[in-house]
Amino acid sequence: MLLETIWVLESAYKIQRAELIDVLGDLLLLPVLQFEHRSAVQRMLSRATANTIDLPDLLIDQSARLAGCETVLTFDKKAAKSDGFERITGM
Repeated sequence: MLLETIWVLESAYKIQRAELIDVLGDLLLLPVLQFEHRSAVQRMLSRATANTIDLPDLLIDQSARLAGCETVLTFDKKAAKSDGFERITGM
């Protein structure tokens, strides 16, 4: 759900990345909200300020790492620039 929320806020509502990072950080502090993988969200936010990888891709990367995955396969050229992804080519 969070992944889709981030995507909609960025693409449809044109919320700037820095503002979205700040707001998500604030939401994590609210005790009434529960996140399925809070630590993945926290790690995504901490990495988000140091690179330009899309936030949803960062969340996928961090969730996969916490689940024990070493690499996430992707067709996305931009995501493949992140350490946690490997681009699928030749299809």
